[in-house]
Amino acid sequence: MKVKLLKKIRKAGRNQVQIHSVTRQDGTVMGMVYGYSEAEYEDLFDFGDTKADVLNKAQRIYIKQNIAFFRKKYRKHSRLAKESS
Repeated sequence: MKVKLLKKIRKAGRNQVQIHSVTRQDGTVMGMVYGYSEAEYEDLFDFGDTKADVLNKAQRIYIKQNIAFFRKKYRKHSRLAKESS
């Protein structure tokens, strides 16, 4: 996939979760309150995860769910489509 497209998809994946607050104790993340709209995103936080870790997990879930759609929609931009023409 093109770099611009991949950045756009990653950003959309990170935006599936809204982090409201983070609880720390002695520099370690103890808890996190975040909002989500789909059930797939409910168990993202593990003890010690940072905001970036949780957002990256949400991004991976979003891409896994929608990879077939993205490949079909953006097929004309792929290297394979350009080589076969």
